[in-house]
Amino acid sequence: MAQKNLHSTTTETPQEAMQRITLLVDGVALPIEVPRSEEPYYRRAQHTISALVKKYRAAYPKPTESDEQLHWLMAAVDIAVQCEVLRESRDTTEMLERVAEVSHLLERRL
Repeated sequence: MAQKNLHSTTTETPQEAMQRITLLVDGVALPIEVPRSEEPYYRRAQHTISALVKKYRAAYPKPTESDEQLHWLMAAVDIAVQCEVLRESRDTTEMLERVAEVSHLLERRL
């Protein structure tokens, strides 16, 4: 199940060293190749995902056979919601900074 880098959080240069790592997520070994500079993010992600799956297994201990991936899907939704909240808060911060700049420019003109 070897995979190439699924998502790069930084601008990767062709010279950036890649390394093979194996993440253990919820007891499943995931061998992947990642930029050396991003390894800590992948290591933290493995713990985050495993903790969320464990949380949802405790909350919903007996899914039906057809829902055997239920806990993983719930963890994925949880992480996606967190990303959206961060994206929105970042966008709001940028907007507030721009409003402050415009306000400052207006005050100087008045």
